[in-house]
Amino acid sequence: MNEGLKNRFIGTLSQKELLKLYAKHVNSPKVRLFKGFGLGVILGERKGVKIKTLAGPKPNEPSMELYNCHVCGGVYNLGHGNQKIVQILKDALDSGLDIGDHLLLSEWRALLGEKIAGLMPPGITKTTFGVSGGEAVDSAIKFSRAYTKRKKCISAIGGFHGHTGFALAAGDPGFKENFLWNLSDFKQVPFGDIDALKKNISDDVACIILETIPASAGVLIAQEGYFSEVRELCDDFGVMMIIDEVQAGLGRTGHFWAIYGGLYEHEKVIPDFMVLGKGMSAGIYPITTCSYKPFIEKAVFKDDPFIHISTTGGSDLGCVIACKMLDIQSDPKFLNHVTEMGKLFGKGLEEIADDNSEIINGVRGRGLMWGMEFNSETLGQLAMLSIIKEGVLQNYCGNKKDTLIMMPPLIVKEKEIEEILKRIREGVKKIKHLA
Repeated sequence: MNEGLKNRFIGTLSQKELLKLYAKHVNSPKVRLFKGFGLGVILGERKGVKIKTLAGPKPNEPSMELYNCHVCGGVYNLGHGNQKIVQILKDALDSGLDIGDHLLLSEWRALLGEKIAGLMPPGITKTTFGVSGGEAVDSAIKFSRAYTKRKKCISAIGGFHGHTGFALAAGDPGFKENFLWNLSDFKQVPFGDIDALKKNISDDVACIILETIPASAGVLIAQEGYFSEVRELCDDFGVMMIIDEVQAGLGRTGHFWAIYGGLYEHEKVIPDFMVLGKGMSAGIYPITTCSYKPFIEKAVFKDDPFIHISTTGGSDLGCVIACKMLDIQSDPKFLNHVTEMGKLFGKGLEEIADDNSEIINGVRGRGLMWGMEFNSETLGQLAMLSIIKEGVLQNYCGNKKDTLIMMPPLIVKEKEIEEILKRIREGVKKIKHLA
């Protein structure tokens, strides 16, 4: 890294000064929380599978170096500063490309739309672009209501689809009650419980939205056949099936889609909508997508092609980056690498769980997306902090605080997996006496 540029953009002020500014002008409760955790630090250098914090305020307080197994929910699937992605952004900027204009037709939206259609489960050929995952989810629910002329939406307890609009309404009460957003047309049922779904589905439901692997709910894995039954129920009642693969998609399971062979290799379910975000950005430029079957387009855009717009959604620069990311992550060699690293990582986590069964209930996951469940919320949060102090960044699940979610970058190598596992084991060991 160019030292002059690094000093210009990283560590512009001391960590102490930056924390004061963050508290004063951005979010003081967040600063208090992180300081309470002993993590009152500011993100500094980042490269590959690792990040560093800025040095502390005390003379002998060095920066922390962490393996990033949080990856912002999949934003950093390709690690930090992937050179192929960085270079294509530079080239695009040098060519004169910019965000583009949402009013006009776009060369790069056309090219990315074609590429996505070629990778989607069969029959999903249309894409509407956005900036955030919540925006993409909002699009899917809006379009479902427009097509079915119904209002109701069913989602899973513990799931999370975003902080805004319909996406927020489909989430748990803890995220929406403070904003008076408990909309009566939105209903939640337990994930993986097909009987509960049968009791709540009817011919006035517009859509069912589910994460293939609900991350905030605890990295839950549905039993084989569940999504096939959901598909049948949707067909029987004329309900749109929306699958949210913001975190589980794009190769995270070792298959490009979790819903189409990534959970169970022989179970390939085709939804009506697929929602993507986070990793679509390759950690460089925000872009999200709502992809769907072509019959839906007529109900949404036939009378007014401008009825749904996003000023910066599907920007030309974002599309260029997403195209390159898809080329990299859809390569069979890349997916085989994820599969092999996932086996190594999963086996290592299972061994840690077996050796610490007094405090760990078990682990579950696919590919490089894993949850480790402790036998109390307190132990889960203490384990999170202990493992961070050993040099591995991860987090507890927002709606299941006894479970840690661990998602190494998809580019992680065998030696790095081994080192990450070693540090996780040490972090768990240091809280074992608290059981």
